[in-house]
Amino acid sequence: MNRFMKNLLAVAMSITISACSIGSKRESPVSHDLGPGAERIIDSVMISLDAPVWLWDERIRYRLLYEDATIIRYYHRDRWEAPLPLLLERQLIIAGMQPFTLQIQLMQFEQQFEAANSSHVLMSLAVSAFSREDSRLLGKQSFKLSQKTVSPDAAGAIAGFIALIEQAKTDIQIWLETLSDKESSARQPALI
Repeated sequence: MNRFMKNLLAVAMSITISACSIGSKRESPVSHDLGPGAERIIDSVMISLDAPVWLWDERIRYRLLYEDATIIRYYHRDRWEAPLPLLLERQLIIAGMQPFTLQIQLMQFEQQFEAANSSHVLMSLAVSAFSREDSRLLGKQSFKLSQKTVSPDAAGAIAGFIALIEQAKTDIQIWLETLSDKESSARQPALI
């Protein structure tokens, strides 16, 4: 094979190799969490969190309500750093002197699109409060939170979820204060 043919073959191979890499630059997956973990404090309420098997995942879920509300979709590039219930348990720190233990069941945590350019995030929790002294059930409460996203994408979903978690902490705290008041009233002797 003469020198010209060798050079032509080398050029053809380099064009083929470079053509394979053009347009195939895939973006690396990006891992997200729910922000810096809330700092545990001595007087915080003890929490255990569980979720259905489909939420023990690192994928960020969404639905296109305007197409088919029964199809669950996932962002390909954006993922949670760890299974969602573990991230959520790290964030749900409830301060207070209440002698409670909470069992939280995460029921829903997803982004929903009403239209291609409009979405909101949802989070549903079922919370059971138990006395830390005798493990007696003190109350149950469901929380369903929703918020419009700042943008109809993964970044908007994550920002919305962070805001929902803060709202859930506030709502749970208020509910626990009513339980604490009821518990205190029940312990006080009746005046005759």
